[in-house]
Amino acid sequence: MEAKKYKRLPYGNSNFESVIMDNYAYVDKTHFVEMLEQENNKYLFFTRPRKFGKSLFFSMLSHYYDINGADNFKTLFGDLYIGKNPTPKHNSMVVLKFNFSGLDTGSEEYFRISFIGNIRQSVLTCLENHTDCIPNVSEFIQECRGQESIAEMINIAFRAAKSIGCKVFIVIDEYDHFANDLIALGTSSGDDVYRKIIRANGLVRDFYETLKMGSETIIDRIMLTGIMPIMLDDLTSGFNISHNLSLDPFYNEMLGFTEEEVAWLMGVTGIDQSLIDVDIEFLYNGYLFNEESEHRVYNPSMILYFFDYFQKRGNRLKYIVDDNLKTDYGRLRTLIANGTNSELLLKITEDNHILSTINPKFSIDELHDNENFASLLYYMGLLDMTAPNPFLPQS
Repeated sequence: MEAKKYKRLPYGNSNFESVIMDNYAYVDKTHFVEMLEQENNKYLFFTRPRKFGKSLFFSMLSHYYDINGADNFKTLFGDLYIGKNPTPKHNSMVVLKFNFSGLDTGSEEYFRISFIGNIRQSVLTCLENHTDCIPNVSEFIQECRGQESIAEMINIAFRAAKSIGCKVFIVIDEYDHFANDLIALGTSSGDDVYRKIIRANGLVRDFYETLKMGSETIIDRIMLTGIMPIMLDDLTSGFNISHNLSLDPFYNEMLGFTEEEVAWLMGVTGIDQSLIDVDIEFLYNGYLFNEESEHRVYNPSMILYFFDYFQKRGNRLKYIVDDNLKTDYGRLRTLIANGTNSELLLKITEDNHILSTINPKFSIDELHDNENFASLLYYMGLLDMTAPNPFLPQS
């Protein structure tokens, strides 16, 4: 009798094509594609804590919508919900992807250089990925390489898509990464750089205003993701067209693993649950992103970290927290340098809860407000929401 072939754990893998093609287990979240398309607003914003599967989900969206992937649609999506129930828009657009992690925030000038370089490289990558679709793509590439204007670079991609009669799907991952870095500096110079690049006539505002104008003609849809909604408020009219789904109960399970999905994952990767002698639910708890949501979801990176460790070493789990998730504590130390925030955090740890509203967005100028600071801790994944109960304090 042939031994059962198990799938590999996708620990650390955020490339959708690799997950599918290289026999990794993929927890199917593709029915949310259908839901997202049915939203009245086509410009959507969604936050989750670090390492919560955002990049993998956006990679999946890119492969689903990009015209360049039409020939691989059945291979990548055939066994998934959306492959069996495709929407009319699949593989019909040019996907233009941006990722704002790793930018140099050392000074305003360093940021300007790295941000412009990031935009140029994103546009070039988009054009190079569509050499088989855009007949005169080399001309667009050459034009982009000599361009310094952010608006003009993006418009080059728009013109390239228009030349083949396609709309554009904008994907922005880590939209707030550089903003979080500046806030984490905890210095007046960091705050000044943040305000200059995002407000008034700053580079970041110019970028989003270009997208806003493109939404009137060539852009079909936009999706942004990150950790916190701070920039959403500070951009104000620069990008006031997006709809925030972060706290929507219908999207509570779009990222993360439910208990049922964790059980499925163990089955397809060959993990014997009976051999696990630690309480996974107790160790890793689960998040609610709306008090009306039915199921809690685990941070997928934490679950995959545990399963990876278990497969290699059994139950001898020395550290329950993945090292890749610890960097937020450095930012927290900076934020609590403010006396008000420090007092609130101490009260939370002593009382093990806080009664607070989760604000959908707030400005950098309002971080020291108790309600906003509690919201910040929630978005970072350091506070969780409890289900409503009239007899218990809610956090």
